[in-house]
Amino acid sequence: MKRILAVADTHLREWKLPEKLLEMLDNADIVVHAGDFESYEVYKKFSEYNLYAVAGNSDDEAVREELENELTFEVEGLRFGLVHRGNFINQFHDLGYKAMELDVDVLVFGHLHRFVLEEIRGKLLICPGSPTQPRMSVASCAEIVVNRSKVDVRYHVVQPLFCGMDVYEKLEGCR
Repeated sequence: MKRILAVADTHLREWKLPEKLLEMLDNADIVVHAGDFESYEVYKKFSEYNLYAVAGNSDDEAVREELENELTFEVEGLRFGLVHRGNFINQFHDLGYKAMELDVDVLVFGHLHRFVLEEIRGKLLICPGSPTQPRMSVASCAEIVVNRSKVDVRYHVVQPLFCGMDVYEKLEGCR
């Protein structure tokens, strides 16, 4: 069994991750980052883990020089693909085609800043969301447990942020 932590769109200039995400990083066998670290410093910190990563559209030049735009790898007999973004013009069908083009079972992608789990043409598509800059969602990541070619995807809220607002702070005025 392998535990994969999937993240994307951290958009950080320095290493300031939510405590829950740091704990999850320490417990993961593999970390995948679907782009937009933003800074090389943050990318290098993620590199201290067993990292598979691609460049995003907001990454520093140094990150883009070091990382590819797409990547494939295998875990427990399943083929994984990693990209930052698709065209999103028709409900993720372009990413389904990208998964077929890469010949992968699971495609992890970013750019949306919100969690997505879809199956298209037998391909599992996962966007873990953003743990630090969510859009129209809460701050999140995805845990992918692979056991003998079986996949279990778990959605995790990592801090009380909704669209960049501190949820607890906003709730104080509602009581």
